[in-house]
Amino acid sequence: MSTSPRERRKTPSFVAEESSNSVKVFWLDQDRLIESIRKIAVKVGIENENVVKIILFGSLAERRAAPGSDADILVVLEKDDKKFVDRIEEWTKKFKVGFPIEVFPYTLRELEASIAKEAMNRGIILYKKSEA
Repeated sequence: MSTSPRERRKTPSFVAEESSNSVKVFWLDQDRLIESIRKIAVKVGIENENVVKIILFGSLAERRAAPGSDADILVVLEKDDKKFVDRIEEWTKKFKVGFPIEVFPYTLRELEASIAKEAMNRGIILYKKSEA
């Protein structure tokens, strides 16, 4: 299912543009993008009991993102019997914001992966399951 150009214009882009007579400058509205991702992360976390934590990491979390970057999201799951690669598409579909997103859905047992460690140490927590 594709969207028409008219439908895509309804949501303002996260990439802003300014131009003068000779130069066009593009930049990323990182604050607005992070807030949009945070809202989705909270909704995803609340709706999915298996989610322990959702973390934004990489260039966007470190405020180094530019037009052409993507948003990296670690989703920590209590457990999942599917293989890691088989989970990616399912979880990526939940994070549609009109910006490229790469989702890494790891279980608690899989958190030893280096990319997951980086996210846990340097990322921004977008959602954390409350302790009951």
